[in-house]
Amino acid sequence: MTVVITVRGEHESWQPAEHGIVHLSVAIDGPDRSDVFDDVMKSSGRVNELLAPLAAKNGGITRWSSDNVRVTSQRPWSNAGEQLPLVHSAAISYIVRFHDFDALALFIERVSSLDNTTVSHVEWELTAETADAARTHARRMAVADALTKAREYAESVGLSEVTTTAIADPGMLDNVATNSHDGAETTSMRMMTAPGSDRQLSLRPEDISVSAHVEARFHAS
Repeated sequence: MTVVITVRGEHESWQPAEHGIVHLSVAIDGPDRSDVFDDVMKSSGRVNELLAPLAAKNGGITRWSSDNVRVTSQRPWSNAGEQLPLVHSAAISYIVRFHDFDALALFIERVSSLDNTTVSHVEWELTAETADAARTHARRMAVADALTKAREYAESVGLSEVTTTAIADPGMLDNVATNSHDGAETTSMRMMTAPGSDRQLSLRPEDISVSAHVEARFHAS
């Protein structure tokens, strides 16, 4: 007797974060367009002064980038329905990737004290090499999990020989439902967040989950 067994294999591991990505912006509003532009450039210059030594050799960051100055204008409305004088807004956004978490914490402490500067959030990530290795391991372990399940199912009906006939990404085997959280990807990454945390300005590196899901079909006899 031959029985067809179709299962899903999965695996998840948690990796310590290796990079912290700081998102910040310099923004100013005012009635005079030239003054607003000049002020945002001055504040941006102070941010650049903090970044310069960190970007030097053996500094705490791997790279950073910033937008060009964005200047917009609008006439706000009062609560009474009256249109107010023109207000000009200027802003520059920064993304700074740190490999040194002590330097990251010190940078946030210093940059947060600058006028017109706001740190919005910090992301945590793995290096490309670590992420690739973790994904490869997760996929292999997901396949091993599928095989273990298939053998257990076979043994439960008195069969001992299990042969793999198909392995696929989620949703690619016929007649196999895919959970919405799996999507069409074989692997995924997410961060561990403390209960009740909104992840705003958390300076504790968060562990990153690397998970894999596969579908597999076997013949048991």
